[in-house]
Amino acid sequence: MIDRTEVRIGCTSPQGDEWSVAGWLTVPEHAVRGELQILLHGAGYDHRYWDWPLDRDTYSYVEHCRRTGHATLAIDRVGSGASSRPPGRLNTSYAQADALHQIVTAARDGRLAGIAFDRVVLVGHSFGSGVAGAEAGRHRDVDAVVFTGHVGIDSGAQDDDPRAAILFHDVAGDPAVAHLRGLVDDAYLTPRPEARIPTFYVPEGADPRIIDLDEKIKGVMTLGELSDMGTAADAWRLIDVPVLAVVGENDVMMFDHETEIDTYQAVNRVKEKAPAHFTFEVVPATGHNINLHRNARTGYGVILRWLASLG
Repeated sequence: MIDRTEVRIGCTSPQGDEWSVAGWLTVPEHAVRGELQILLHGAGYDHRYWDWPLDRDTYSYVEHCRRTGHATLAIDRVGSGASSRPPGRLNTSYAQADALHQIVTAARDGRLAGIAFDRVVLVGHSFGSGVAGAEAGRHRDVDAVVFTGHVGIDSGAQDDDPRAAILFHDVAGDPAVAHLRGLVDDAYLTPRPEARIPTFYVPEGADPRIIDLDEKIKGVMTLGELSDMGTAADAWRLIDVPVLAVVGENDVMMFDHETEIDTYQAVNRVKEKAPAHFTFEVVPATGHNINLHRNARTGYGVILRWLASLG
């Protein structure tokens, strides 16, 4: 059994630089199927999205997995948390996908605390889903993929997506991330405080303490990630393993506001375009941040039941 051990994974960037990725490995004593879930947070977060430090019995997916026998590796994606912070314009979606491929290889080769995992599953949230999909489509080296906070097909993501300006602003102008000044360049962005609740939450379904902490420990996104996020999303159609897409019913970023009223309608639309190995689930009364609503464990159950169904 390994209980939340920090690991450092060395990765080579597309430019040949060495990047270091911080991860927290949790392996229960009787882990299911020799399987490792690699957990990827969204833009403006770090690994704590998956291992939330407040009321962990409800809001930590890592803790839920530990109790149910599932091994996890929650990472800080490159540019975030305790991982390397390269120039923001070099930290693209595809660069992160290539780094993730090296982490998958390390997991299979036994270079994570000496354990070689037979199965590797990528579990992403929001932009982390984009990275997971780009890696799986490009490298085809994992056994399954889970998207959360993303429909996976026909998402509307664009390279240099102009909608990002509504949600993010420069790190330099935000006192909540003052500790990053001098550590990152002007291509790093952070979520606007006023955008958090309407974008990420259904307020009546979330604890105000969670929302407050979310703002206090928020992270970053880079212009590099924005530059190719639409192109990276196109790689998802190349994924040849089972895919689960889980979205909150009221995730305002995942449905067309001109023609749809919720993600149930969005899922019905994208199902018609999705490959047969894609499965879609909607978590009721939940916004974009599925893990940070009071019914978080409903989403956890959806993921783990689907993984169990794969045999």
